[in-house]
Amino acid sequence: MGSLASSMQYPDASDDTLVLTHPTLAEQEQTWRLNHGEWGGPLDLPAYLKREPYLASTALGANGGMMHWILTETASTDKPRNVLASCETICKRVLYAPPPLRTTSGGDGPDRKVIREGLAYGIGSVYTYPEFRGKKYAARMLRELGEVLKTWPEEEQRKLAKRSQHHSNGVSATKRAKLEAKEAVCSALWSDIGKRFYAEKGWPAFDSTHVEFLAPLAPVGGISSLLERGPPPHDNALTLAPVTRHNLAQLCREDEVQLRNELVAHAREAGRTAFAFAPDADVFRWHWAREEFILPRALPGREVSEVRGLIATVTKATTDGADANAEGRTAGEDEEEKADKTRMWAIWTRNYGADAAANAAKNTLYILRLVIDNNNNNNNNRNASSSSPDPKALQLAFDAILHGALDAARAWNCGTVHLWNPTPAVKDLIVASGVAHRFVDRQMDSIPSLRWYAPGEGGKRVTEDMVDWIANEKYCWC
Repeated sequence: MGSLASSMQYPDASDDTLVLTHPTLAEQEQTWRLNHGEWGGPLDLPAYLKREPYLASTALGANGGMMHWILTETASTDKPRNVLASCETICKRVLYAPPPLRTTSGGDGPDRKVIREGLAYGIGSVYTYPEFRGKKYAARMLRELGEVLKTWPEEEQRKLAKRSQHHSNGVSATKRAKLEAKEAVCSALWSDIGKRFYAEKGWPAFDSTHVEFLAPLAPVGGISSLLERGPPPHDNALTLAPVTRHNLAQLCREDEVQLRNELVAHAREAGRTAFAFAPDADVFRWHWAREEFILPRALPGREVSEVRGLIATVTKATTDGADANAEGRTAGEDEEEKADKTRMWAIWTRNYGADAAANAAKNTLYILRLVIDNNNNNNNNRNASSSSPDPKALQLAFDAILHGALDAARAWNCGTVHLWNPTPAVKDLIVASGVAHRFVDRQMDSIPSLRWYAPGEGGKRVTEDMVDWIANEKYCWC
């Protein structure tokens, strides 16, 4: 764990004796001490040393969900060894839909629209000890890790299955679901050193845009002002509800149902594999855990907010009272059944930089996931049309969420609100909102980069340029 003596020769990065393995506790703590300056944010060193194992203890990270890796000279821990490079991985569930086969007649072949599940590994905290930089050790570590992760699920399964036999309550439901997903679909990372380095190592960059809204220091009258403006236009009634830990799981289940349908439709229309990280509740709770740990240290005296997002429902009455009474029903009963609802929700978290209390510009409210509920009519309304949501109602719902996010950012000393990779439909809503914004194409930081493992039909090789990343939003990040 110490430094190589100046008189000693550095091992070559291609040396066959170098190994990829897991650090000891002492080696891991030393790594955290060294990389604190890069990723500590508002946390001092003692707090940072507490946060990292805390995050590893969350439902997403526990029971082998988070693993630490090092490149070193020997697998033996009998004596101190040099940590040449280090990183960590987080296991997540993913969904993907292969494109349908084409028959010789040009039509679709057998049904290939079934959504498949598997595991993905988010790679983070890639770090090289200062004295070893420039020696290509990180590149060597990543080259080996990229191959190891292809078969890592099998090893994880054996470990977790054995652990669950001895401790029936020791493996979460999410982890048990992961045990059933035997396939390593891909690995992903979010580069803070541009698009080229990791692309050359096998992780090409994907879309890395976001829209930024400035959160003014003075109240903008978000949620309250929307409700105080009087009746919304076009006979639309707006209802707002918070996203909390109590309704998160249900929202995630509804999101996944819709996301699965979207993947199937995209694969069929584009003729390409459609892929997404599953919007699991544990993933959002991991982001929230980061905020919960940082907040009291970034803004002393403040308690964590229970509101972690906003649900906007716009209801447009379509009943005809006379017809309702003719059917022997009251207008109120018929109105409840025929109400045309448009629903949207956003889940967010806050991130704080150094000098968080004094410099709001370094603090950001991230919209982790924005969902337009296209299934709401079909799920909750027998008589409603299955067509797309009413544009005016959709705009009203989006404006409510956007103003709510801006108010939440201002209230918690965040200078900006970011939404990653908005779809064309969401971009239209942003422009029509009238709220000042700018679209940013990131070139250096948080670049989503993906390495694909899963084979195609008949074991054919699927490359990253044959995969479309759906819902490439901040919730995927680690």
